[in-house]
Amino acid sequence: MRLLTGLLLCFGVWSFNVLSEQPQHIRVLGLQSPGEASVSYYQDLLQLVLNRTKADYGAARVQLLQPPPLGDYRYLLMKQNFIDVHHFGTSSELEQDLFPIRVPLLGGGLGWRGFIIRKTDRQAFSQIRLLSELKRLTACQGELWPDSDIMRAAGLKVMTAERHDQMLELLRRKRCDYFPRSIFEGPVEQKAFAAAYPDLEYNTSVLLHYPFAMYYFVNKNNKVLAERLFRGLDKLARSGELQAFLQAHPIAQQVFPLSQFSKSVVFQLENPLLPAETPLQQQEYWLKVPVELAVVSSARQPE
Repeated sequence: MRLLTGLLLCFGVWSFNVLSEQPQHIRVLGLQSPGEASVSYYQDLLQLVLNRTKADYGAARVQLLQPPPLGDYRYLLMKQNFIDVHHFGTSSELEQDLFPIRVPLLGGGLGWRGFIIRKTDRQAFSQIRLLSELKRLTACQGELWPDSDIMRAAGLKVMTAERHDQMLELLRRKRCDYFPRSIFEGPVEQKAFAAAYPDLEYNTSVLLHYPFAMYYFVNKNNKVLAERLFRGLDKLARSGELQAFLQAHPIAQQVFPLSQFSKSVVFQLENPLLPAETPLQQQEYWLKVPVELAVVSSARQPE
């Protein structure tokens, strides 16, 4: 009897250990549409962070879920019963509702934005020199994206939609004139939507620039995951591995060197949504912008 009890106890301990070694699943949203190919970066980076923190927090694996057709992803995180992590461009409102992991995922690169335009408008955009000329046109942006508010604050016209493919369709149908996408997103997305929208292209003759941080966010009650993600990302950033990973990733290879944009007309916009807690002083977190890109056209220029 004692032998049987001992065997059962040993088996119970062994079973517990086996179960405890099973990887945790971290639920994130997959692509809304094939044109949103740049989202793969956030998924790949998240898996890298989980791998780098395995020794302290255990094995974990990214699990992709089908995005709902409509809705505010912020509430999916606030409910804490559908997804565990999502990437957002930060704002004070978001940081009140969710827990921000304050390490910018693209080194602030999402604040450098070229335009998806109709190919027939290529020459017209190449001739833009004043912000007042851009103000005559209408941009397509996401309904809940902070970029929409940043652009409106600068006096730019904005038409919004909820889905990425809807914005491409609005542009194709001439309901709007340009769809701002970052220098990281635009080129890879053009490859993804080329077959469905052969009349559109990503163009960098004009760039918008504003201070911008894309973070991972988690539910405010998910403190262990928040700690894990911050420790992993902070270590990657300080060691230089985060920027190396960015430069090697398929969505970003074509962006470097940044000096290739030295001939672009750049309009500097303010970001009234940027929280005071944004770690602008942490130089390891941000892209090193070449001197030739630091001199930009001001949004306050005479019109």
